[in-house]
Amino acid sequence: MEQRCCPTCGGDFRPSDLKDGRRNCNTCQKKKRTRYFLSEEYLNQTFTTDWGKQLVKKLGLFLEEHEIRFETRGNMLPKALTIFQEAERRFKGPEWMEQGWLEEMIEKMGATLYPTFFRTFLIQEQFLVESSKEEKTLHSLQAQIGKLPQGYRRAIEVYCNERLAYRNRQIQLNAKRPLALKTLTSDLDTLSRFVRWLTTSLPELTGWDMVQEEHVYAFLLTLNPKTRELYRKDLYLFFRLARKRRLITHVPLLHLPGRELPRTIEPLTLQEQRSVARAIRENLFTRPEEAWLSALCFYHGLSSSQLCRLKTEQVDIERGMISVEERPPIDLLAEDFLLLEQFLHRRKELPYAQKKSYLFISNQKKLDDKPMTQEYVAEKVKALTGHTSQCLRITCFATLSARYGPQYLVEAFGLSLTQASRYADLKEFLLEEEVKQQRDAFSKLLRS
Repeated sequence: MEQRCCPTCGGDFRPSDLKDGRRNCNTCQKKKRTRYFLSEEYLNQTFTTDWGKQLVKKLGLFLEEHEIRFETRGNMLPKALTIFQEAERRFKGPEWMEQGWLEEMIEKMGATLYPTFFRTFLIQEQFLVESSKEEKTLHSLQAQIGKLPQGYRRAIEVYCNERLAYRNRQIQLNAKRPLALKTLTSDLDTLSRFVRWLTTSLPELTGWDMVQEEHVYAFLLTLNPKTRELYRKDLYLFFRLARKRRLITHVPLLHLPGRELPRTIEPLTLQEQRSVARAIRENLFTRPEEAWLSALCFYHGLSSSQLCRLKTEQVDIERGMISVEERPPIDLLAEDFLLLEQFLHRRKELPYAQKKSYLFISNQKKLDDKPMTQEYVAEKVKALTGHTSQCLRITCFATLSARYGPQYLVEAFGLSLTQASRYADLKEFLLEEEVKQQRDAFSKLLRS
């Protein structure tokens, strides 16, 4: 009779295990393999120095501490041990290990080394230095510029250097909001997309001097109206700077005022708002994380980026408020306390929750304490309510603005006047309020 369960752990065999005729399941075999690689007998046979053995033992403790799966450990340890063996032959001690050599060995070993875990271990042991996000972005920008055709590369390179120099001046002058690298990356993506279209659709053009206005508008017509207007402004700024630096002979685009386009996301109707509120209330105990995220978007107007950056220290239960960057604090209501209580109770059940500083965490991120992505928030909110987090936020602002006026959004939510004017016109609201006051005064006079 064919054995269907593993005699060691009692788990079911995989079809591949049955096909290969294995006596134990894959997980038990990986556990046995991991224990063998970390055993004193194997280390004494493989390594000749004490510091090499200590590195392997520290790596084993690191994997155990972060609860890495045994399948991953079994595939990763042989590659890591090969690197440490080569380090023993090449260097006198761990302090002599070179960062460039380690990077080269990791790349040579390939994806089976699981470089995320191994690189994190090397950074923790100070063998590698973690490059900052700004350095990675700058390297990415330089690599992207280097891939452009020769006839279009020089002008884009000068444009990016000018924008970076402008950003550095802002930082030196202690500007409150200097130019973000994300903005520069977006501008480079716009120019790269335009260059790709030119080389594909108009291969006879060899540089910016041959680009005419009809070519620019032909490219803009391939985009949707919202994106088209943004691309047109970015291209105009690029052409102006290139003409000023005498990199092109003319500006192939007219300076036209921006057109107001209709909103792409409309606020929810009253019936849809009732269904969202019902979904939050009914899933309070079964899906507390989705309900709490949806409530913060729908009732308090928090964006996905603000939700991702929320930390546990910003939640003050005694005072009944949540501190949020760049906006007034949130005052919690009775229903909010119930949602928060259920969410925190579910969060405590995660074994690594005490080590995380951010309020919203996932079981997929164990190695680092970083915020969740905006896609994570959007997926959770959409799964519960059927609407995006952005749509719920717009509904919150539109409803409050219709009742209290756009100035209320500025004072209560920290929006700018420009952003608040997207939901209502302040002059029209003040005019309506004045008419309403005069009508009430006239009615009172008639009754008297």
